[in-house]
Amino acid sequence: MERIENTVATRTGATTAASGGDEDEVDLIPVRTYWMLVRQRFLQHRLAVIALFLMAFLVAIAIIVPTLTGDAYTKTSLSKAMQPPSLSMPLGTNQIGQDMFLRLMKALQTSLFIGFMAVVIIGLIGVTLGALAGFYGGWVDNVIMRFVDVILSLPVFFMILIIVAVLGKGSALVVVIAIGLTGWTLACRLVRAEFLKLREADFVQAARALGASNRRIIARHILPAALAPVVVAATLGIADSVVAEAALSFLGFGIKPPTPSLGSLIASGQQFPQKWWITVFPGLTLLVIVIAINFVGDGLRDALDPQQRRVRA
Repeated sequence: MERIENTVATRTGATTAASGGDEDEVDLIPVRTYWMLVRQRFLQHRLAVIALFLMAFLVAIAIIVPTLTGDAYTKTSLSKAMQPPSLSMPLGTNQIGQDMFLRLMKALQTSLFIGFMAVVIIGLIGVTLGALAGFYGGWVDNVIMRFVDVILSLPVFFMILIIVAVLGKGSALVVVIAIGLTGWTLACRLVRAEFLKLREADFVQAARALGASNRRIIARHILPAALAPVVVAATLGIADSVVAEAALSFLGFGIKPPTPSLGSLIASGQQFPQKWWITVFPGLTLLVIVIAINFVGDGLRDALDPQQRRVRA
């Protein structure tokens, strides 16, 4: 009898020890949140990571160089006009002897500022209207979406031209407002779709049962879960805004001289096709911005996709 009791006690102790060991092993497994998984998936997208560093570099030099050089980009020297790239002038000079490197850095600063600020306006308008349409539905949804349909039926670029012409061309603020007022429809539709999907979710019903107001439910519960596609759309919207501003400046409806932009620099070289450096470097800069932002957007889209939550080994 004592031998049986000892055997049972030994097996019980072994089982307990094994269970404790498993629990310790489980406790050692790090808990990864959704945003930790997003970061890990994004870092696995090599082109997106390279593009992100490239964009960070462009933003840095667009801030640092014009800040350090001040208004040196406006200084002229006719004796140095149309000089090709050299050690003293890395990107050459234009027809009135202005340093193209300094002008390109100022143009990069102007174009990126317009791109980022336009996306802020696009996000504010699109997210607000999309959240209201998706959460309340009914006549609110019908009114907002019919307004979206009207905006989509109009030629966007000509609308931008009209707004710039009415408000006064030549100002960066006017260009930002024009692009922002015409580019919010995609963000609105994305947020509306997410809100329609999430407004009947269990966590939203639980918040309602606890007495949360509609404003709190929208801002604290649904909106954070609906922002993933908006982040991707906003990232790609920066490239669209930069291209739109370059097109406006190329046509003479954008930034007013002497402040340069990428579009105005490209336009200034059309009169001198043999002086390739006046057009090539601004054009390449615009191309690099668009490609880099698109790669970052692709990486964010893959990282934020709920269907890819299982991280690859």
